[in-house]
Amino acid sequence: MIELKEDKKAKSKSFFLDTKKNFFNKNHINFLKNFYKKFKKDVRICLHKNSKSRHHDMIILQQQKNFYKPHKHKKKGETYHIIEGSMICIILSDKGKIQKSCIIKKNDIFRTPLNKYHTMMPLSKYVIFHESRTGPFLKNDSIFPKWNKKFEDKKEIENLKKKSLKIAKTK
Repeated sequence: MIELKEDKKAKSKSFFLDTKKNFFNKNHINFLKNFYKKFKKDVRICLHKNSKSRHHDMIILQQQKNFYKPHKHKKKGETYHIIEGSMICIILSDKGKIQKSCIIKKNDIFRTPLNKYHTMMPLSKYVIFHESRTGPFLKNDSIFPKWNKKFEDKKEIENLKKKSLKIAKTK
């Protein structure tokens, strides 16, 4: 049996794993999938103690239908390790031009550079990945550019995806 404690303050559906009683295993992956099937929402299981922890490890399920706006962190990078599914990781210039994109699949690992705009777009129906980053969680840690407004238009999101896929496939 898995024991999870819901983080009611989190922006997206989040749970903390009690690592004293439990370790992350296939049952937790099944929990994420079942949660997604039932609620059609993103969900995460945090392996760190709380939002103030100095290092954060999370197992995250994100859906293909959602768009995660480009952002950057001045002093933090993020590492993604794919468990199931695939996604494209996109690095953008300060003006919003694609600088790099790559498709990552099961067992692949990608690290975002510090102070660079980035986004991830699930390519499969959903993607499950391990995200590792420096803590603590700070509400103003993510910096969103003014040019993000263009992504309120679904055509702009599709254009970003098409261009990124084309770049990723030529490498």
